Parts: sequence; structure tokens; C-alpha cells
Amino acid sequence: MTVSSTVENISPGLRVEVGEIGRKLGELWSASEAGKVRASLINLVIYSENKDAIVLNTPLLAGLAAEHAFRALLVQADPSANEAKIEAWITAHCHLRESGGQKEICSEQITFRLNGPAAGRLPSIVFSHLDSDLPLCLWWQGSLHANPEPELWARVDRVIVDSQSWSDPAGQFAILQEIESIGRGHCAVCDLTWTRSFHLRYAIAQIFDHPAARERLAQMKNVEIRHGAGDRITALELLGWIASRLNWQLQTISDPIVFRQKDGETVQCTLHDSSRHESCIEHVRFDLGNATARVEKSDGGDFYLADFTLRGHAPIAQMLPAGRERTEDILLSELGRVGRHPLFWPAIRSIEPLLHAG
Repeated sequence: MTVSSTVENISPGLRVEVGEIGRKLGELWSASEAGKVRASLINLVIYSENKDAIVLNTPLLAGLAAEHAFRALLVQADPSANEAKIEAWITAHCHLRESGGQKEICSEQITFRLNGPAAGRLPSIVFSHLDSDLPLCLWWQGSLHANPEPELWARVDRVIVDSQSWSDPAGQFAILQEIESIGRGHCAVCDLTWTRSFHLRYAIAQIFDHPAARERLAQMKNVEIRHGAGDRITALELLGWIASRLNWQLQTISDPIVFRQKDGETVQCTLHDSSRHESCIEHVRFDLGNATARVEKSDGGDFYLADFTLRGHAPIAQMLPAGRERTEDILLSELGRVGRHPLFWPAIRSIEPLLHAG
């Protein structure tokens, strides 16, 4: 039996024939030690065309299993390979859920390597190895394929992507919308880049919950966002959220970016790369005429420092939790989520021309 208890040096497990997966899983649990209990709340499929996908994702799944029970299907595909070939492995990740507990809760992992034309069998591979009728979450790593397959996407309950990795975000968001439409309201969309900014968006909202700050929203002159290297999409999505909440209309996509407010006044927005690499967004500043609002990551990285300063008045300041930005933590929050992200698509539509601009 191959059972993983740590996240270091984890292999995909026991090599098996595809037609023998069900029987071999049964044998694995029959031979398991007392106190190991198989559990599953969802089906989690990870699809990647990265040649290191199995090596990178198996430890990640082992870590996730400590907090969330699932059956995982890890699929590494190489559609460009000449030879059609399918390889498969099985393993389980077991963790004690409570201090001093006697039972280990175990999540199954079935790993596939699909080469050449075999990569086209993804829907049949997925649907023939799901754990009953549990919800299906599909995390598609990398760029989505054009002309998405209805056979696959119509049965997915939650599609997870990370737009931070996309070289053509405008094209990819268009495909993502097509995937959502295939689901006909059944498929929920999650962008991990959007989820990473949740605590920051909450901190900004907290500032403008204060009446003095809220009254000055119409006097907004400038917005400055300082983001980490490689995190421009995160900054754009944050800007889209601000614009969509305040009903701004995009006017100019050059530097500075210009939005028009409901009363016709304009707001200039600048995005800057930061030399620091501690967080996706390090600093957001709002110029409100005779007042400023600011959210900044603390040096330790655990809190946002949020303040509002009105000329002639004492500053209002507070500290708010920053949350974690690691992919594992963001993914866990999504796996435990039932609802959708209703503000996501309005934010994307607000900055869509900027996605084309790169």
C-alpha cells in the first residue's frame, strides 16, 4: 500500500493499468492499516500540460488533504506527443485530523499521464473515475483550450483557473465565459488571482464604510496601485472591482488610465511595479481632494494598515488581517466555498480593454 503522511519526496504511488484502477483501489484499502479511514467531500481534478505537473502537484495535494477530504484526479497531458500513451498511478494521503486522535483521514489520488491523441480522452478518463455524484471541481492550470468541449465542461460544478499565469488574458477570459455558458448556470467560475485580493478588497471597503470617507468618493482624483512583479493582472482586477462598484466608465487605456465618474469628472489611475516581492498588492492610495485613503501591507505581511486622512482632522487608522496568498491557502478557501463570486465578471468587464492592451 502506498500511503503518504508528509509532503516531502512524495511519489504518485503505485503504477496500475487504467482498467484496474477500481480494483487496485479496493485492494489498497483492504490492505490498509487499522485506523485509516477513506473520506471524500468533493472530486478535485487538476489538469496541466506542464511536464513537471505530477512532481509539483502531488505534494500540494498531500498538503491540501490535511484540511479537506477529496478524491483527486491529477492529469498531466502532452497533446503534442507523437505516441498515444496512458499511464496511471494510485496513492492516498493520510493525516490525523485532531491532536491525539486515533484515526487518520485519507484522501485518494489517481494520477494520469496522457500523451498524444490520448490527451483527447480527458472527459472519459475523468468521468469514469469520479467518486460517486460528489461535486466536481476542475482546476485547469495554464492556458485554457479554445473551443472548450461541452462533454467535459457541462458536468463541472466549479472551474478554477489562475489568470496570473496567462499571456493572453483577454482571450482566456473570453474562453472562460464560454465555459461558464456551457454550464448553463451550473458551473461556478473561480479565478485564484481574484481570490488573492479578497482581504485587500475587504480592507478598502472598510475604509469607505466611514461616513467621512464615503462622502468624498465623488471627489476622487487619483488612484495609485503598487503591485509585485508579475502581479499586474491582480492589480487590474482590483482596479476593475473599484470601477465597477463606483460605476466608472473606462476612457483611456494609456498611462495614466482614465475613468469617467457618474458626474462626468475623471479619475486618473496608475499601476506601478514594486521592487518588493512580499505580496501581490503592496499599496493602494486614493486621492480624494482634501483627503486621502490608503491601504498598505505591513512589513511582517500579516496585516493591512488602512488609514483615512481628512485635512484639519485627526487620521482614522485601523489594522485588518491580510490573509495568506499562497496557492494552497487560496485553493483551500475555494474548495470549501459553495457560492459564486458575483462581483468578478462586473470587475472584468470594467477593465476589459486594458486586458487587450497587455
